[in-house]
Amino acid sequence: MAFWVSPGWEGAIKSQAVFKSMSTAAELVDAVIRSVPIGSVVSVRDTVAEVRKAEPDLPVSDCELVETIVDLATLHGQFVLFDLRKP
Repeated sequence: MAFWVSPGWEGAIKSQAVFKSMSTAAELVDAVIRSVPIGSVVSVRDTVAEVRKAEPDLPVSDCELVETIVDLATLHGQFVLFDLRKP
């Protein structure tokens, strides 16, 4: 069985099944933010909502989704609006 250590979570080991779901999460996030033009703002709240709507049983936390959104949005040249929680 293969293991993957998540960056930022020292000592946390995730199984290959969770790694597979992360690639699915990345694919879902990419599909949602791909329509946002370069230089525009990606809303974390809206993106998480769209991913959860598309795959309600996705075994990935909102924190992991936010990390994926930040990684992919910056890669695509988009800004990230951290609006997941209301003040």
